[in-house]
Amino acid sequence: MKIQLSELRQATNVLFDHLERTGRTEIEVTEDFYWSIPEKHLYSVYAPPPESDLTMGQLSDDWNELTKIASGKSPPLAYALVWLSSLLRFIGTKLVS
Repeated sequence: MKIQLSELRQATNVLFDHLERTGRTEIEVTEDFYWSIPEKHLYSVYAPPPESDLTMGQLSDDWNELTKIASGKSPPLAYALVWLSSLLRFIGTKLVS
């Protein structure tokens, strides 16, 4: 599978437009810490990761790093998409529309 960035951007814009049309202009983040599975185990679905390999992430840290990038205080990095994905996952699982 190949994903064109332009199509991914379009899908993302459609989803954000949908949230705004339903009256959502902000999201309250009611959780902070989450489990993170290291990349070496993330896509190995037939071999569960050892419990000792699970780590924790923090939504507030992810958001802090993203706001630094958005304001120009930090340079954009591709890895920041991982931080963004954590926040999007939280939003997607908490909102029903």
